[in-house]
Amino acid sequence: MNPLTRQLRRAAGLSRNAKLFLVTVSVSALGSGIFMLFMNLFVLSRGNDEAFLGLLMSSMSLSALFLGLPMGVLVDRIGRKRAMGTGATLSVAATLLLTLPSADWPLLVAAVFYGAGNALFMASGPAFMAENATEDERPTLFSLQSGLSLLMGFLGSAIGGSFPALFGVLLRVHPESVTAYRATLLTAEGIMAFALIPLLMIREERVRPAGDHRRPFTLRDFPFRRDVVALLVPELVIALGAGLLIPYLNIFFKQRFHIPDSVLGLTFAVSQLLMGSATLLAPILAERWGKIRTVVFTQLASLPFLLTLGFVPILPIAVGAFWLRAMLMNMAGPLYTAFAMERVRENERGTVGAMIGIAFSVGQGIGPGISGFVQRSFGFAPLFITTATTYLFAALLTLALFGRAERPVARPESLPVGSKS
Repeated sequence: MNPLTRQLRRAAGLSRNAKLFLVTVSVSALGSGIFMLFMNLFVLSRGNDEAFLGLLMSSMSLSALFLGLPMGVLVDRIGRKRAMGTGATLSVAATLLLTLPSADWPLLVAAVFYGAGNALFMASGPAFMAENATEDERPTLFSLQSGLSLLMGFLGSAIGGSFPALFGVLLRVHPESVTAYRATLLTAEGIMAFALIPLLMIREERVRPAGDHRRPFTLRDFPFRRDVVALLVPELVIALGAGLLIPYLNIFFKQRFHIPDSVLGLTFAVSQLLMGSATLLAPILAERWGKIRTVVFTQLASLPFLLTLGFVPILPIAVGAFWLRAMLMNMAGPLYTAFAMERVRENERGTVGAMIGIAFSVGQGIGPGISGFVQRSFGFAPLFITTATTYLFAALLTLALFGRAERPVARPESLPVGSKS
């Protein structure tokens, strides 16, 4: 049986819970694709500057940082389904608060609640997938979750790119006005709310492994768990580099090439389509090369295209580099998450998933705030160089830490620093 057929059979054989989860993230990604395409443009259209936008985006990530571990504990207390439902509801409510007020301070409050909702969902999602798929199915499920999210994000960007112009006509306002952008975001938020329906249909089955009476991993164990620390550090470095640049690429295209919103939407839509398609192929590469070597290779291969995007002032070449960079870099994410879930015990996955979210939030919290001031003073060139450097370091670090652990098995007991495996 060829690898593609094997992956298709594994996808078809996923559990009912896993399939409902995939529907949930797909519908949510459809709305998010529209929302994230225009959220920062909406903020700037209100009269806010890049520094306030950086503060807003940092607030989202920093709230997830500080609330991440409590949310991980909450996941283990109330269950994966309830945690995901609470997180999704909180995030949708926060987007409404971010869109409707005319004052600035409610936007910062909304950013905090949005980060909290995301932290809760991020802590529960990977653990839920790991517990609702077999070991052989996990790369397929994790890649499907990421790939479908990206493909639905493509659809959202493709549809959403024309929404400001449409609402401009319907509401008789300029298509790049705050009113047109607000109507677009409200439409996106309505779609995101529908994602709660399949989530409510999930039947949670939480079964503790027989004879496993060990206490779950807690923050007190953190300094002594070199296996957990090793999983977090590459994620932190990647997030720091991404936070400096990736959330601002739509502004980069607008400022560098002066493209209209419809072209911007199409550019990002194709990016989502290509990323989603590439992510679905990741399990095939992982089956041949192993998860870690696939992660490292795709991250390193993305770097020339990142630098081409930043420094070649020709729109078609920049767009092509943007697409190829996105394809290669985003193939790594689901494989690394699946790898991380296999490195820890089942009763630790909620907390470790939360800590991975915390590591990501640290980088995402630091990066955008710095980026806003760098853009205002020096432009985008230093950001492209710094992001490429962090990606290179993260890839080499991942290879050094896990290059010989292609199919790791969770150890029955924690190993303190200084112990030998």
